[in-house]
Amino acid sequence: MDKNPVGPDTSMNTGSTLLVRYINIILDHKKLISITVLSIGLLTAFLVYFVIKPVFYSSAVVKAAGKTSGISGLLSTGSLPDIGGLDEISGGSVAKELALYNQILVSRRCLEEAVKKFNLMEVYDQKYMQDMLKDFRENILDVTKDNKSGTMEIGVFDTSPERARDIAAYLVEQLNKINTELNVLNAKNNREFIESRYNSIKDELKQAEDSLKLYQDSYGIAPDIVAKSVVQTAVQMEAEIKSEEVKLEILKKMLSGDQSEVKMQENKIAALRNELAKVKNTDDNENFLNLKNTPFKVLNYLRLQRNVEIKNKLLVYILPIFEQAKIEEKKEMPSVLVLDQPEVPELKKKPKRLMLIGLSIIISFVLLSAGLIIYETSVKQLLHTLKNRNE
Repeated sequence: MDKNPVGPDTSMNTGSTLLVRYINIILDHKKLISITVLSIGLLTAFLVYFVIKPVFYSSAVVKAAGKTSGISGLLSTGSLPDIGGLDEISGGSVAKELALYNQILVSRRCLEEAVKKFNLMEVYDQKYMQDMLKDFRENILDVTKDNKSGTMEIGVFDTSPERARDIAAYLVEQLNKINTELNVLNAKNNREFIESRYNSIKDELKQAEDSLKLYQDSYGIAPDIVAKSVVQTAVQMEAEIKSEEVKLEILKKMLSGDQSEVKMQENKIAALRNELAKVKNTDDNENFLNLKNTPFKVLNYLRLQRNVEIKNKLLVYILPIFEQAKIEEKKEMPSVLVLDQPEVPELKKKPKRLMLIGLSIIISFVLLSAGLIIYETSVKQLLHTLKNRNE
């Protein structure tokens, strides 16, 4: 049997031996490590306290105003009849409005004006506007959105607390100004579109009314009512003819066919049938009592009448929207609600001095210890081997 089996115990002993060796290496160089780590800590402390300028943070909180009035209000309150297809006009969600606010804040137009107003290219020693805008977006401006509450925090980092406050306030002002301009421009576009539809509907209504008038001039004021009356007249005439025919049969049974009473009855029935034939077959529009082409006449009349009613309802629907669009185009009320105005910060935001010093001490200790262990276990042994070979 094997007297020296290799198993878990051997591996654990080897690992423990290596750990003890590494600790001994660190302890053997503890003076060097202590001096180096302490020096790096002191250098970091000097840099964060005397070289690196503290950065302050000032912020404002704004709320999405929401589109609950104006055209969107008319469309969303249900005060107007629903004709469908207008959901997109009635305004977006709060999340979309906050996204628009964010896009306005990071836009070149907004940031350039802020850079020029506060001379930030000189403050941050930037030569090109493109680099300054990139630095502004990444390191100066901080935007946080809360879609649930519909609020947005607009924050600014700067080495001067007063300038941080002023820039944040100016960004809120620019946000309100640009958003109001966009709303007015959107209202103008809406007004122009609605006005074109309003004028188009008015023209279509006039054409429909003229067509109805011409048709009424040709077939009477109310062809449907006339047709109903004519049908009733025709039914009465047919009933009268049937009645007279019965009377004729009775007369023929009682009298001979050449009697004057029979002749008169036959002439009367013939006259009634002639009148009924005129009612059913005449094509003379001047004749009040006629049934020829009656379904066609009534159907066309009803179509023309319905077209006028539809155009009139559309005109009634779009008129208040058109008037509201004209009002919204002229108003320039603040469109951004400010919950918290920016204030001058009393405490710095960064750098975190103690954290930086602690991190520098920990990192320097780890790196230096690792370097010494590698040197003692690998490099030093390799140098010793090369020296023996040369000898």
